[in-house]
Amino acid sequence: MSIMRLRRSRVRAWLKRVPRRRHIRGSWLHRLLGDRLFSPDLWRPSRDKVAAGVATGFFWAMMPIPFQMLPSGITAYLLRFNVPAAISVVWITNPVTWPVILYWQYRLGAWLLGDKPPDVESVETMIKMLAHVPFPLLLGCLVTGAIIAPSSYAVVMFLWNTLARRWWRSHARPAAPKDAEPVRDE
Repeated sequence: MSIMRLRRSRVRAWLKRVPRRRHIRGSWLHRLLGDRLFSPDLWRPSRDKVAAGVATGFFWAMMPIPFQMLPSGITAYLLRFNVPAAISVVWITNPVTWPVILYWQYRLGAWLLGDKPPDVESVETMIKMLAHVPFPLLLGCLVTGAIIAPSSYAVVMFLWNTLARRWWRSHARPAAPKDAEPVRDE
């Protein structure tokens, strides 16, 4: 998609509403967070900062709390990771995926504790299961977060290197022949 099409599309209307630095400077958010809010390290993509932001986002995405973007963004801000990466990765947990993720985290926690989760056959077994959920669920959430976060860091680092290598190969200038003499202007 060319830049001109992007400027004429619906994205342009949305981008006009995104707050700019001049809008945020002097606001309550700037007073609360200080000039560090405008640090390029937090907003520009770089390999290690994006990978750390993705790992932070995945860790908080596995936690059974509401508004996961807030702790993910705060953690990325405090540790100087890429904030957009940390916040956007949290979106993998949404109303469609959340119940499935929580169920399997509960099953993992129960398995680690040696409990056999009851089969959900009726309302009574569902209520019985819900009474014993919190500790196995939290254990499963912590374990999955602790496994997925470093794994995602490694995957992002690998993909970044691979894609960068491919980009450089495709955009590399052909080397001048070694036996060619340099052209001199006289």
